[in-house]
Amino acid sequence: MIQRRTFLKLSGLGVVAMAASSLVYRVGGVWWDQTPATDHKVLSAHEALIVSAMADALFPGDALGMPNGAEAGVVAFMDEYLSVVDAQTANLLRLLLHAVDEMAVVVGIGMTRFHKRSREERLAILGAWDGSLIAVRRSAFMSLKFILASGYCEDPAVLRAAGIEFTCGGMA
Repeated sequence: MIQRRTFLKLSGLGVVAMAASSLVYRVGGVWWDQTPATDHKVLSAHEALIVSAMADALFPGDALGMPNGAEAGVVAFMDEYLSVVDAQTANLLRLLLHAVDEMAVVVGIGMTRFHKRSREERLAILGAWDGSLIAVRRSAFMSLKFILASGYCEDPAVLRAAGIEFTCGGMA
């Protein structure tokens, strides 16, 4: 007959093993190196939705004419950026997109992923990443936020709305 303590130890190890195998499956079998969508070089359709949702939350646009981040070409910029960096970096950044999307399930009530939440909820989730006490999480998000901000700030519609006339050596 099995002792109660032994049973509890084995049960605990079983739960940990199941959680670890689930994580390995999600990262290796679902998130890692997804097939690009037909209209993208690197991003899958799901990853494009995540980037669009992040851009919409970070750059919501305003009544003064600043365009929304989702409309400003941030998804195309991110796709182009991922196509020119090395494959491992691109896959790690894509993995980070999935982490933001999946970890939103843990935040708050409900089993809704990041890209399906309201703008207010997405902004709160991104704020939690940005202000995290875990330095690795905060730094990883800062890298992602920098890329998204670069894409937003380089968009011609954003430059026009901000009243910035950008020319480089006489070229528009």
